[in-house]
Amino acid sequence: MPEFSFDLLGMLFAAMLTIMVLSYMVGDNVLFRVATYLFVGVASGYAGAIAYQNVIRPALIDPVIQDGPASIFRPEAIPVFLIPWFLTVLLLLKISPRLARYGSFPIALLVGVGAAVIVGGGITGTLIPQSLAAANVLNQQVALPSAGEDIFVWFERLIGALVLLLATISTLIYFRFAARREITGQAQRSRWTAILAYIGRVFIAVTFGVMYAGTLTASMLILTQRFQFLRQVLQLLLGGA
Repeated sequence: MPEFSFDLLGMLFAAMLTIMVLSYMVGDNVLFRVATYLFVGVASGYAGAIAYQNVIRPALIDPVIQDGPASIFRPEAIPVFLIPWFLTVLLLLKISPRLARYGSFPIALLVGVGAAVIVGGGITGTLIPQSLAAANVLNQQVALPSAGEDIFVWFERLIGALVLLLATISTLIYFRFAARREITGQAQRSRWTAILAYIGRVFIAVTFGVMYAGTLTASMLILTQRFQFLRQVLQLLLGGA
């Protein structure tokens, strides 16, 4: 048997949790639920500690300790201190069923700001750069071969640029819902719009397929590493290499 140490104890604990999670393969059971609850609890505690250390303490507690309670009533402290405290108190009212409705405002504010950040980040970080990249994809350096360049290299680069341009345009057209409405009430797109929308759907399907394959490959790699870890722990307990 190997000599006891805290590293060995940590390895045994990790191996036990791995087996508890893998027990879900035979069905939902108590061991899997305990491991799940433990993971959620540890993750929540870690997130709470990070939030307290990086947000709550420097923004709400340290100003009172450093400058004194009287400093929080200064006019310049209202937007940076009193308002956050007021929203925090309203959020804590969600604990009480009778006063929970007063905590809806800070939650709505959090959801609204979060949605605005996500949408704004998606537009400025993905949509606009992708559109500009697609607009500049057929510049002179790509569309025309360079001096002394192999014609097949230039042709391959040109085909890649055209495919990228087609994928961007067709995908954007796929999410364009403007169409004529017939007498029967069905929406009817023009012929070219329908063709480009179908091509865009093909590109979207290929993208999702690649993403799913990548996720599945990563999951299989993690599963293989877990089995190798269990094998190493078993060899250590049995006194092997």
